[in-house]
Amino acid sequence: MRQSQRAWIYDGAVVETGSISLVLADMRIVHRAAMLLLLATPLAARSGDDHQRVSDTQSRGHDVPPGVRSLAGVTLNRDSAATIRAKLGPTRERTVGTGHDVLLDWCYRPRGTAAGALLELMSDASDMGTPGRALNVIRLRGSAPATERAGCAPLPSSKQLSVPAGLRLGSTTKQVETLLGRPTRRTADSLVYVYDAKEYMRPGTPEYETWNTPEYRESCFGAGPPYANVAGWVIVLVRDDRITELRIERYDQSAC
Repeated sequence: MRQSQRAWIYDGAVVETGSISLVLADMRIVHRAAMLLLLATPLAARSGDDHQRVSDTQSRGHDVPPGVRSLAGVTLNRDSAATIRAKLGPTRERTVGTGHDVLLDWCYRPRGTAAGALLELMSDASDMGTPGRALNVIRLRGSAPATERAGCAPLPSSKQLSVPAGLRLGSTTKQVETLLGRPTRRTADSLVYVYDAKEYMRPGTPEYETWNTPEYRESCFGAGPPYANVAGWVIVLVRDDRITELRIERYDQSAC
């Protein structure tokens, strides 16, 4: 967990006419004023100690549901470069994006699916990223160009290409909305869900000890217990009412 003067903001999604491939707008980094909007919101009434608060609810706000944070045996923010390779095997690594919007990308070709299917796992490689390269993005496509699949290792056949809640390529938009509710944004060929939450640090962890000072509590957390600002997205591309691409993102590195 590192101090940052910036916050991630999702700028929307558009659909490319004809190919109906999802074009993600840049995830822009903005000035600390965006964080101040969050910090200006009063926390819930502060009763009991921090241990009780964390046991009551680890996350406040609208967070990415736990049932959609995992796919193929890896989980957002829990797995990292080392554990991804340990679980799925070595594969090509490349850097995508530039500047503050740069990601490390590992790719795998699913077995027993359409020839063009591709699983990509990505980590924030900007100055907001973690030293161990924690997993921030899961992207599963039913059809990817051959140039993007080159060098990608085969995905072990034992790995499930669905999230624990059940979404997979081929799921219907009704299934998506039954699970996730009304999307934040909708286009003819995509559903976009935007998440924003506070995740309280667990007492006794190194992050908690770093941020749990009178100065940080007052200046960063409204005199309450320390927390991370969580930003997330679930982006679903559909064709003929069926999922053709699923992208899940969650960032929890920003505090103060």
